[in-house]
Formats: sequence, C-alpha cells, structure tokens
Amino acid sequence: MRMSYDEQLKKYGADKIFLLVLFALSLLIAYLIVRAKKTIVLGEQVEIPQAGLSVRLPNGNGWQCDNNWEHYEDMLLLRSYLRPSPGFNLANVVCRYRLASFRKSPRQWLQQYAEQFDATNHEYGTQEIEEATMEWVYIKQEQDMSGVLAATIQLDHGRWLDIEITQSGIEEEIVPKVFEKIKQHVVIKKNKLLERGIEAVNNLKAVGLNRAILQKDEPLYYLVKNSSMHDVGFVVEMFLKSANIDETEIQAAGFGYIRSPNRWEKAMLFKSDSSLDEFVWESEIDQERVVEMRTGPLTIRGQKQDVRISTRIMVADNNEILINRLGPDFAELSNLEPREFTVEIGKAAIPGAVLEPLYVQMADNNIDKAMVDVISSDGQVEPVIISITKAPESKPQVSYTVKIEYLGSTEMEEIDLGNKMSVVKKVLRHNGILVMEPASLEDLVRRFPERADYILQRSRAIRQGRL
Repeated sequence: MRMSYDEQLKKYGADKIFLLVLFALSLLIAYLIVRAKKTIVLGEQVEIPQAGLSVRLPNGNGWQCDNNWEHYEDMLLLRSYLRPSPGFNLANVVCRYRLASFRKSPRQWLQQYAEQFDATNHEYGTQEIEEATMEWVYIKQEQDMSGVLAATIQLDHGRWLDIEITQSGIEEEIVPKVFEKIKQHVVIKKNKLLERGIEAVNNLKAVGLNRAILQKDEPLYYLVKNSSMHDVGFVVEMFLKSANIDETEIQAAGFGYIRSPNRWEKAMLFKSDSSLDEFVWESEIDQERVVEMRTGPLTIRGQKQDVRISTRIMVADNNEILINRLGPDFAELSNLEPREFTVEIGKAAIPGAVLEPLYVQMADNNIDKAMVDVISSDGQVEPVIISITKAPESKPQVSYTVKIEYLGSTEMEEIDLGNKMSVVKKVLRHNGILVMEPASLEDLVRRFPERADYILQRSRAIRQGRL
C-alpha cells in the first residue's frame, strides 16, 4: 500500500523536528560539559609519606590526577591534567618536590624560567603559606590562547616545592583559577624525620668510616635468589683502606651479576675521605635489553642488545655534586648521550655505598627512624625512610631488622642484622622479590661456573683501585 503525499510530508516534518531536537540536545550537553570543566574541583589531599608536605590538585570535571607522588632523578612528581581526548591535554598541573637543586633565590629561578617563553607581559607575585613564602610568575601568550604559571617555595634543609600550571588552546584563562584553588590547600609541616636523618649523617661524618673498614677487612659474598628461592645471581661487597698510611682515603667497592631473565652486571668503586666531605663514585652497568621500535601504533620487539651505562659522581665541599653520565637516552637504546650536570645536595644526603654504616650507627645510637637522601650510583637522589626495630626472641640469630622505604616508588629493603651487626639476610622488593644471603667464594663459583673468572678478575681490579 503506497503512502499518500500528505503522509510523506508529515513523516519528513517529523524527522526534521527529531533532528532539530537532537541537535539542540547535543548543544545543551556540550554546553553543560564546557561549563562543568570551567568549575575547578580539587581532589583529595595527596601527601608525601611522613615528609610533612601535601597538596590538592584538580580531579574531576574532565581533570584527572594520579594521586601518587612518583620519584624521578632528584625529585618527586605529582601530576593532574585536563584531557578531553586521548593524547591531547588542554591543561596540565605538575608539582615537583625537589631534593637537590642549584638556585640562588626563588625570584632568580622564576626569571630564568620566564625567559624561555616568547612573551613580555610577565606578572610576578608572592603568597604566604603558613610560615613559608611562595613566589610565582604568570606568563600569558595571547596569540595562541596559552598561559603558564610557575610557583616555588623554598623549604627547610635544601628542599623546594615547585608548581607549574599550563594551558593551551582554551579561550578562557583557567591558569589563575587553578592556581588560586591549589595554593589554598598546600600544607607544609616540620619534617622531624629529616632532622633526625641530618643528625645521623652528621654523627657518621664526625665518627668517620674507619670503624666500618676495620669490621670488614674481607670481601663479603652474597647469593641472590628469587621469590621461588632459585639462584639467580650474586653480589660481592668489600671495604678497602688506602695502602698509603699517610692517606685517609677509604674505598668501598662491589659488583653483582643477575643471569635471569636478562643478563645484568654492575660494578662500583667508591673513594672518599673518612668524613665523606669529598668523594668520587664510579659505576658501570652492562646488561642485555630488548630493542623496541615504534611504528605508528605498532611496537616491534627486536633482538637483545648489549648496553653499557657509565656514571662518575664527584662531590666537593660536602654540598655540590657533579654527575657525568654516559649511556643510552630514554628514547633510543643505540644513542649514547653524555650528560653532565651539577646540583646542590642537602645535609641529609649520603652515598648509597655507605648506607650500611649509617643504619648500623643508628642502631647503636638508638635512633629508630629517620629520613635521609640516598645518592645512588647513577646520580639519582632518592628520599628514604629508615626504620630500625629490635628482633623478637623467636629470631635468636638476629639483633635488629632494618626497613628502608624508597619514597615515590614501590622499592623497599628489609635487612636482618646479626649479633655482630653483620648482615644475616636482605630482602629487596621492587617489581618482584630478591633475597640476598651470605655465602662463600666457593659457593658462588660452584653455582655460577660461567662467571668464575669474572669474580676473580673483578676482585683483583677493584683491589687495584679500578673497575
């Protein structure tokens, strides 16, 4: 049965009305979404564990915040971003809790920061936050509807809090609104654990490392096992005193090997005066990595490639650290990039090579908890919390248990110390579990015959003061 002409007109009219209603509804939804995004809603207070610092960043109404401080090189990072579609951010907020820097003053750093932008209308200001002063600069670039605001607070003991807010392609100036919200919720408290850490580091420097040398005049061998208690590698550690009796130079050295799943070797040589005021730390890492090449959305995994990373760290006058690193950059394994930079470290900083003498002394001095900044062999500065507890009677072979928490990561160490403050067992937790237990040279040679020559050659080289 055929539809009449009038009925066809009615049908087409109804379709047009439906489309108009649908279009109007879409406009209303878009308007509500845009309006919602203009309303800045902050998420929960995100604290750096036991550091006395927390902030609130935008979260919701299009904003996303990971609510977790992450460690990167010499800082902890917290991010929030306005992302309407994958891969494109309209606005970003980044907080940086810096453990080391080289700044003369907050205003000087802000001026240097502003110079990198092609804009002349810089607006500076200050804001009192509890007992600290926040200084900031706002840079507006009208030609591309973008804006940047950077703020910084100089905290106690050489630490800094930086806040950076950026927007791009948004007609409304949301940067000042976001900053106005955030600065009202910055909480700064006294870091008592860090002050204890400074006290512990100063005590170790005053006593010196000679005691640690005398207690460990022979190499220490450790067998490394995985969570299934299968042998996967070994670690050799040793302290050496200078052959020249007139010199106070101390050497701490070590090397390790992991054969599964990818081969990994690392050697370190640490030379210092007894008070740790000046030291040189050299390290080399040789490992196999799987080369990945990205082509559009595809990732092509290639063959394993041998990679070597060399790092040399020098510290003078107890506060400036010069790091020289040669190794692959983050984007391409085959591209060797030398990097050299200088930063000023805080009074709680201590090289990881002598971390054990520090927590042994803490146990002797009844310091049960402290925060220090560990300088790793690759030049990173990592804040850690060291907790020391007396072992229960159910562990007669253990005197103390030391727990080391690395802030901004999942890494953790647990060390059992024996009656003579020697290591009974170490448990390393980072993307899995590794267990280190004391062994003998004969044990390592028997379990890893393919690396017997390596152990002897490395030991001989280190005793001669070279890697």
